[in-house]
Formats: sequence, C-alpha cells, structure tokens
Amino acid sequence: MMKKKITQVCISAMLIISISAQAQDNLFISEVTDPADEYSGRFIELYNAGSEAIDFNTSTFYLSRQSNGGTSWGDVQLTGVIAAEETFVIGGSAFESIYGFVPDLETGILIGNGNDAYCLYRDGDHIGGILHDIYGVIDVDGIGELWEYTDSRALRSYNVSVPNTTWTNTEWEIGLADVADCDPGTHIVSSEIDTIPSSENYSLIILNDTVNKNQAFEVHIMVNELTAEDNIISYQFDIDFDSLVLEYTGHSVTGTLAEGGTVITNIDVAGTVSVAYMNSTAITGNGDILILQFNSMEPDTAEIFISNAYLNETPVLELTNSTVIIRETDPPTAVITYSDTVNRYADTLIITASFSEPMSADDPVILTFNGAVNLASAEMTRLNDTVYYYIYPIPKADGNVILSFSNGTDLSGNELVSIPIGGNSFNIIAFNPGDVNDDGMIQAFDAALTLQYSVGIDPLPDIDSLPWEPWRDSTANVDGTGGITAYDAGIILQYSIGIISDFTAQAKKYTTLPEVTVTLEDNNIVFRSHGELLGLNVSAANEQNILGTPKILIEDYLSAFNISSTTYNIGVCTATPPPDGTAFMKIPFYKTGSMTFNMIVNTKESNINLDLAVGMSEQRNEHISIYPNPATDKLNISGLSGHTHAMIFNIHGQQLSVANTEVINGEINVSFLSSGIYIIMLETNAGVFVKKFSVR
Repeated sequence: MMKKKITQVCISAMLIISISAQAQDNLFISEVTDPADEYSGRFIELYNAGSEAIDFNTSTFYLSRQSNGGTSWGDVQLTGVIAAEETFVIGGSAFESIYGFVPDLETGILIGNGNDAYCLYRDGDHIGGILHDIYGVIDVDGIGELWEYTDSRALRSYNVSVPNTTWTNTEWEIGLADVADCDPGTHIVSSEIDTIPSSENYSLIILNDTVNKNQAFEVHIMVNELTAEDNIISYQFDIDFDSLVLEYTGHSVTGTLAEGGTVITNIDVAGTVSVAYMNSTAITGNGDILILQFNSMEPDTAEIFISNAYLNETPVLELTNSTVIIRETDPPTAVITYSDTVNRYADTLIITASFSEPMSADDPVILTFNGAVNLASAEMTRLNDTVYYYIYPIPKADGNVILSFSNGTDLSGNELVSIPIGGNSFNIIAFNPGDVNDDGMIQAFDAALTLQYSVGIDPLPDIDSLPWEPWRDSTANVDGTGGITAYDAGIILQYSIGIISDFTAQAKKYTTLPEVTVTLEDNNIVFRSHGELLGLNVSAANEQNILGTPKILIEDYLSAFNISSTTYNIGVCTATPPPDGTAFMKIPFYKTGSMTFNMIVNTKESNINLDLAVGMSEQRNEHISIYPNPATDKLNISGLSGHTHAMIFNIHGQQLSVANTEVINGEINVSFLSSGIYIIMLETNAGVFVKKFSVR
C-alpha cells in the first residue's frame, strides 16, 4: 500500500529550531503545477527530506520565477517553518477556495504558464542569492522543451532526496492535469512504498513520461519493497503498447535491483513484449527491476500497460500503467487558398490557410504581405484548430502579392514555417477608372454603359448583370461621389475625346456650379442648362401617364431613358457644356396635376415641384378678362360669378406661396410681385381658366 504525508498548515512557534547545513541540503522543489481547467489553481510545493525542521525566518530562502526565458523575474521570500519530511505549499489568492485549505505562503508570482522556470535560492533572491534547486532552465523558454508543463503538473520522483541545480529529466514525472488531479501538500518518497509483509501486496509501477517525436527514451518498471525473506528470484509480465506510436528497441537490467540476472523477451506479437527474468540471487529493496527502451514515432498520447505479472509464482495484483505524451517536433506548414482568382480594386478576397496539424489558439497566426501591397501584421481568424481565414479588401494596386507567416505555433510550441507550401501569392489587376467594359480603352461606349446604368438599364446582362461587381462599379464611378450618375458618364465622355487626361484632376477643369431650370411651354416641360453641366439624372413618378417621351434638343448630347408604367428615369450627358440658358431637353405632358422631378445636376441633388396646369395652353373665356395688363399694384378681374380662388405662378411654373388667395370684389393685390411675366389660374364655379399677365 502507498501512504501520503500531508503538510501541516499551522506549525507552532515552539517548534522552531536552528537549521543545520545538512537540513538545508534536503530542501527541494517537489511539485510544479499549471492546471488546464483553472489557472488560479497553480501552486509550487517544496519538500524537506531532512530529519530537522527548516526555519525560513532565520535561514533566507527565495522562490523565484523567470518568465518565458527572458529577463523578467518574480521573487518571494519564504517565511514560516517546514518540518522534517513535510511539504511547504506556495499558492495564490484563490488557493483556499479551490483546494479547501490555506497555503503555507500566499504570493502573486505564481503566474507560470507552462514555460517558466522556478528557482529556489538561498541567502538572497535571484540577483544575490545562491541557486539551491531548479525546475526548468534559466534563460530558456520552455515551449517545446522536455520540462514544459503547460496544462500539466510536474512531480518530483519518489526516489529524489536532495536538490539539484541542473534540471534533470529522469527526476520528474510530467502529465496533463486539471485541478482535480493536483494534490498539494502531499509528496510520496521511496520510504513510503510499504514493505510488503505478504505476497498478496506486491506492486509493479510504470511512471508517466513526456517525450518528443522520434526520441529514444526509457520505461522503468519498478517494484515496491522486497526483502530477502520474499526470495524473489524471478518475474514475468506482458507489456502492451500502440505499435503505430511506439517502437520497442530493447531492454536492460544494468543499474537496477535485478542487475546480474537473465532477461528473455518475446516480441512476436506486434505491440506486446513478453518478459521473463531469473536469477540465483534474490531481488531486495524497492526501485527499478527492468528498463525497457522505446522510440517515439508519432505525436500522440500513448498508454503502456503491464499485465499477467508474477513475482516468482505469485500473481501481482497492484499494477500501475504509464501514460507517455509524445510531442510533435516537426514545424507546422500551411496551404493557402483564395475565394477568387480575379482580384480588382473594391473586391473582397477571403484568404484561407489550412495547416498540417492543430495550431495553438493562444498564439495568433499572422500573415505578412509583400510585393504589390505591403501589410505587416494581418492577424487571421481561427475557424477551427487547423483552418484560419483573413478577409482582405482589395486596394488600388497592380501586380503580384506574396504572402508569408510571421507568427504561429502548433500545440507543441513548434513555430510555423513562414513560407506556405501552396498558394503563397495572388495577383491584383490594375484599377483603370473609366474602362467600364474592361477592354483596355476608355471610349464613348464606356460613357454610354455608365449612362445606361445610371437610369437602371442593365447594359451588360450577359457579362455582369445588375448590380455590377464592386470593381466595375468603382470603374464607372469616376468622380468617387455617391453612386453612378450621368455626371460620371459625362466625365468618361470628356476623357474619351481628350478634354481631360486624368480623372483625379477633372474637378479642377470646371469651377462654375451648374444649374438646371425648368419652364412650362406649350404643353412641354423644358429643361435649360446654366453653368458647366456635364451630366443630369432625372426621375419622377409618372402616375396616370402624365409625361410623354423626352426629346433631346442638342445633337451631341448622349441620353438614356428607362420609362415604363412605374418607372420614369432619364440620363443625359455631354462632353462640352452648352451655353447658358440653352434648352437641351423637353418632356411633353398630357394632363394637369402636380409633378415632382428629382434631379442630380452633375453631383448636386435637387428637386423641382411643378403644377402642370399652368403649362397648358392659355384657356380663354370671353366673359372673363383681366386688366390692367401690365399691372402695377392691383389686377382687376371681370366676368366672375360666384366664389373664385386664384393662384399665381412664375414663368417656370413654380407656384408663389404668397399668391394663393380669394378674389375679393373682382380684384387681387399684386404689389408684392417684381417686374416680369406671370400666370394666374382662376378656379371658378364654371371651371378653371388660365391667363398670363405682366407686372411693371
């Protein structure tokens, strides 16, 4: 049977005794932990293997931690007393709530994350003290080293009784551990493996181990205390393992309790070693009785089982198997794939990296771009442990982009190979604004495509149906403002005939802000250009088919119409703006009613509200007349009968809000009007009548 010694939490001050050099020489680190499920459950355990207590109040000791093999240290001076053959537990603030008792010393330096070294110094800290014992190697990052203890606990071997200033693999057993697997305040030593009084209590033990891939290592078969009275002169057992992961290479009894005897093995069955031993001299003591040699072949967690065990003819019932963690040593590689093979400005490219093995979630995978674009630290998003992706908006660039990795490690801490083994580059096609059809030339045809698109016509249904791909949209939107408009078409048209040579400088070409005015003339809505108008988009709700088909009045204007029962969109553009006041388009209308035109004049949005009644041909009524004409202050109206309502419009058809009134005593006040021509609409019981008049 195996017994545990539990650290006493409280030690009376009366037990404090002087420390001899011999007592100090038996103090060492017995356990280092980093529980996988709760980082605040970390603790360090010391053990006093001597026969005298050690008083830390009279003998100076420091526990020191070095982070990540660098120059960052944490030191804490030990206080209290550690009795002979007892443990001393150093924990953090959460220790008591996790393990149920108060540690012997509470400190905040226990932040070792599996790759930090812990050192025990006496007569000073890590700067002035003398190194007494160590876990790990100073100035070496533990990632990938044999002493790495990430998500694990490291236990000092039961047969170690003195400190060691050089970390030695064979003195430690490292295995994966959660809080439940940790056992603070308990340390098993060789003297605690019971002397077995009867054959029924024999036990054989195989310790756990952590090794690297393709590493030769030893598996020690150990026995509990055997005496001369037991007279054990033979043993036999079977060792089973995964032959795809481990390779058996040999055995030895040199340096063991069974040295001098004869060992015979049978390896005819893959994954099994059958062992038989005999000697004329009895085995006595406790410890190794056989050393098996293996090679690790693949990264894995391998179990080594012992069964069918006998000491002499007595079956051994207490058997402890081993877990061997085999860590990957080959660096991970990646293959990169892309969501698209044609990449242009304003496109979005999804870059996917598939790794040869699981990657560490704690260490970001970083991409670096060189060539046509340069990007130093593109952190990829983790989809799962072997697949990462990065979303990249394509910039304005031209040429090949080469990718490499600047960071990333696998679960064993091996650094990612920087150059991908596949898909290490992609190409960006140059951005050519104005070349809408992508034929390498900027022509009037590109302007026409742009103009059609601006009014909702699908100009390239077989190549790129609406809406256009982002790169083509950006190619047509040469002014870089809002969406694609007739103004963009006008600029492209200018470029196609050499009026401008650079889209980025075109805004400096014209400085006069354009305007478009609308008048109602002989049942037509007439549009006139003022300033340097290159493009105009017009849209309206053509309910009840009030509006007819537009007519372009200037021969070199480029136009596009998209007209249906529910749609009324017009686009016009020109390379050379017409003189001020030029009528360039008219739209016939067939009914009275209110109409709103939404316009984009070059890049400026505006709207005009019209009452189409005032644009109809003047409706005459011989019984109704207005005078004087021209008027000055008042306008007299004769021939009225009954209630009459009057509205006054300017010559452009815009109603004047202050001129909406009742006609009282056959006259209406027009003193507020400036000189010009106006239209008055009279709503009477006999109908609606329209008259023109002037004011001087």
